[in-house]
Amino acid sequence: GAGGGAGGGAALPSWQRFTPRTRCIVYGMQIRAVQGMLDFDYICKRDTRSVAALIFPFAGNHYQKFYWGSEEVMVPVFASVGEALEKHPDVDVMINFASFRSAAPSTFEALEFPQLRTIAIIAEGIPEQLTRKLIKRANEKGVMIIGPATVGGVVPGMFRIGNTGGRIDNIISSKLYRPGSVAYVSKSGGMSNELNNICMRNADGIADGVAIGGDRYPGGKFLDHIKRYEANPLVKMIVLLGEVGGTDEYEVADAIESGEITKPVVAWCIGTCARMFTFEVQFGHAGALAGSEKQTAVAKNKRLKEAGAVVPSNFNDFAKCIRETYLRLRKAGTIKELVEPAVPAVPMDYQWAKQLGLIRKPASFVSSISDERGDELLYAGMPISKVFEEDIGIGGVISLLWFRRRLPAYATK
Repeated sequence: GAGGGAGGGAALPSWQRFTPRTRCIVYGMQIRAVQGMLDFDYICKRDTRSVAALIFPFAGNHYQKFYWGSEEVMVPVFASVGEALEKHPDVDVMINFASFRSAAPSTFEALEFPQLRTIAIIAEGIPEQLTRKLIKRANEKGVMIIGPATVGGVVPGMFRIGNTGGRIDNIISSKLYRPGSVAYVSKSGGMSNELNNICMRNADGIADGVAIGGDRYPGGKFLDHIKRYEANPLVKMIVLLGEVGGTDEYEVADAIESGEITKPVVAWCIGTCARMFTFEVQFGHAGALAGSEKQTAVAKNKRLKEAGAVVPSNFNDFAKCIRETYLRLRKAGTIKELVEPAVPAVPMDYQWAKQLGLIRKPASFVSSISDERGDELLYAGMPISKVFEEDIGIGGVISLLWFRRRLPAYATK
């Protein structure tokens, strides 16, 4: 169900989960992920930062420093979800980085707050029984769950969940700073990054992309997201990357066949090599295990093709099918030519630039007595210019260096 609108505006349609005003809370002290989200906001030229607050139950309320471009900004950290949401009524998304032990309880807690419409659960290994209870509760509350066991998803130009899309240079090369015409849904987070790249090279880029997670019971199924893409006017074609195990792809095939999904779907289920083995093979994900002939990748690809999806003969032709479908839609005038915005620049982190050998810096010495890092030498926190200005004399300098504090004037004569 569509809860309150993102950014505190009018209620959004249920297919629209993220806008350029969407704000979230991040559960867990995930400094790099949050900085990555803020860098994404910055290159997308968002007016507001997408991360309103962090939740860290193991410390008191405080502020954490991040960068917004080259400026330093402070983001509040709260000990509880309730307090964070009370202080930020415009938040309607939670990204849960809690470990697999505490991901379920913290999500159950978050589901009690009606302002949340979407919760992404990153952790892998939550007990399946708990996951099913979580999904049932979320459905009752009208909350969309992305995950568990996922990197998240991305809506280019609008919102990025956690580490989706990788480092900022990868985001720029995949053109995730502006929306395209292709929406994808995959199980795997790693493969979703591959799809960002494939769809940028063979079409005009991504309009929306979600990795539903590799566990056996994902919070949202393929069809849930494909229905959202069907309703989204920005999306002109849909890409589905399924895998061996589970039967969710059959629901998609039925929806294409019945005419519920009218936009072109390019689909492929990975894991066709499983038939080479005479025994059951467990691939990387918990859900990537075929329990029956029906759950094999080969059977699912055959059914999707019969239903009317564009299905390649192997993964190598997947990109070709995406390109051909895109060009057909371009020719028909369904997809208009995209005017490319200027490639955005984001300031480079000092540590990263140093690792890459892009910058050099003379060595600085820091101790509890003196600090050489800035433009001016500090003695026990006192700039060297002040030492001369205030004429503290040799006794004053010795007091700073020996006693690490400034002694009264009578003691320095």
